[in-house]
Amino acid sequence: MLRKDAPVALEAGTRVGRYTISRLLAQGGMAEVYRAEQELTQGISRPVAVKVIRPEYSESADFREMFLDEARTACTLSHPNIAQIYDVGESDDGLLYMAMELVAGETLATINRTLRDQHERFSNEALFAIGIWTASALEPVHALKTEGGATGLVHRDISPHNLLLSATGSLKLIDFGIAKAATNRNLTMPGVTKGKAGYFSPEQAMGKRLDGRSDLFSLGVTLYKLASGSTPFDDHKAIGERHAALVRGQWKDLDEVYPGMPGPFYEVVRRALMLKPEERYQTARAMREALEAAAFDSGLRVGQSSLLGYVDDDGEVTASGGTRSSAFPAITAPPTDTVARPLVTRPPPAAPSATALEPLGPAKGPQTERVPTAKPAPSSRRAMLGLAFGAALAIGVFATLLFVSGPTPPAPPTPVPAGPAPEAPGAVAPPVVSPAPPPPHTLADVPTPTLAEPPGLDLTAPPVPGAPARPPSVRPKALAVKSPPPEVRAPPAPPADDAIPEGIGTIRISVPGDSGAKVVVRSAAKSYVQDQPFNEKVPSGRYTVTVRLANGDQSTVWRGVVRPDQQKKLSYDVAQGRWNEL
Repeated sequence: MLRKDAPVALEAGTRVGRYTISRLLAQGGMAEVYRAEQELTQGISRPVAVKVIRPEYSESADFREMFLDEARTACTLSHPNIAQIYDVGESDDGLLYMAMELVAGETLATINRTLRDQHERFSNEALFAIGIWTASALEPVHALKTEGGATGLVHRDISPHNLLLSATGSLKLIDFGIAKAATNRNLTMPGVTKGKAGYFSPEQAMGKRLDGRSDLFSLGVTLYKLASGSTPFDDHKAIGERHAALVRGQWKDLDEVYPGMPGPFYEVVRRALMLKPEERYQTARAMREALEAAAFDSGLRVGQSSLLGYVDDDGEVTASGGTRSSAFPAITAPPTDTVARPLVTRPPPAAPSATALEPLGPAKGPQTERVPTAKPAPSSRRAMLGLAFGAALAIGVFATLLFVSGPTPPAPPTPVPAGPAPEAPGAVAPPVVSPAPPPPHTLADVPTPTLAEPPGLDLTAPPVPGAPARPPSVRPKALAVKSPPPEVRAPPAPPADDAIPEGIGTIRISVPGDSGAKVVVRSAAKSYVQDQPFNEKVPSGRYTVTVRLANGDQSTVWRGVVRPDQQKKLSYDVAQGRWNEL
């Protein structure tokens, strides 16, 4: 028989009821948890966890009754987020025990402590998942009914120490050791306070009668702790100081202590931590639905995979660089400070036309091409009138020349008196078409006109004496009048580079060699300020990233695009002062 003052830990091979002890798993204030084997049939066994009341408390009626209440109550609960109870009884040695589902994992308290030692933390997605799964587990606890009606069951010890996370990402609520049923007359007396003081609700600290809203306050403290690394009351070391600050509502909001998280998460935690129970969420279901809506509004898709990678297959916390989303390898790539552009496949160009082969000026619009500018050609009517006038003038001048010319030699020149010269008999005054009148000339000086002159020449202007003869004119070819070019439709414009589909992507940022660096991630919609390494699921869009180093310096700015289901991995090289991207 085991004495009440026997050593705490049971030795391997000890039989407790139908279970054979293998090793000690954990120790609590009133009980110990062992790994054991349960023999089923024909040599088949399964591993279980056996919770045994410590011998020194076995004779306490209060503790004994508390244990029996826990066992009876927990056996009636069946939920994916509650560790299943298989059996409850008393061994031949007088030990009270309870056999339950063995979860190959670690408590959130241990995982959180390990992450903080490695300068890591739970991701925002993981925090939402923890809150949702825990509230989901509390729904059947608070709603539990027996034949006599509702039991008023309250867990009373919601904390990271009583939440087990497995390698498969499954979260289990354990240890109903301080929960009580409404029929338990020994533990419902006002003034009895149980649980971990750092996670008490105000009414629990004052010894008042509790309901499910007390557990929701404790869940708010748990999320506060896992997000920031401390509870709202860690500044007060003495339990009395903590209780005083708790009942007076003297604590800082989470967004003041740890900024940079999604705003909807802060709102849920703030309401869960309201001082008065009537101002909190009234049911676990209401808090779960609020967390689900907050995750959706934050652009996060929460599922069982949200908690993968924190525990390995052996139930141990994974080291930095494991499979969880907050651990990632260093990144090496050429430095860049430009906006990442998507790869756009453009359609093949259309076959060139004769017009398209000519040099083109600036396009006037997206659907037409511009033809080179040419001098406008005269209309056909104007050209014919000009030719007719020129021909008539030439015939008249030619006829006059034949009439006045003959075999008689010209008279000798006579002196010209001063003053204006008299007009010679038979002289023909040439028509004047230029603005300034030309000097008078004899008909002999008039050159033989041509039927057509190039555009821009004055047909009536007389030659200057002594000047070389004008070369004969050549009739120009009629100017071809081009018809307007046919409209050429350009191929459809490719999608704009800045058209980023809506969705959720991931940004992972590390700063090797500077554990105290803070990462600042900004977009048009929101901003994040977190310790490195940074690992968050974010809405797709354009982002800028800077790093505030521990020595006060600031990195260069990285700018880039995060697209749906894309993982943008970055690493800042402190020594070279550049970003590496993969």
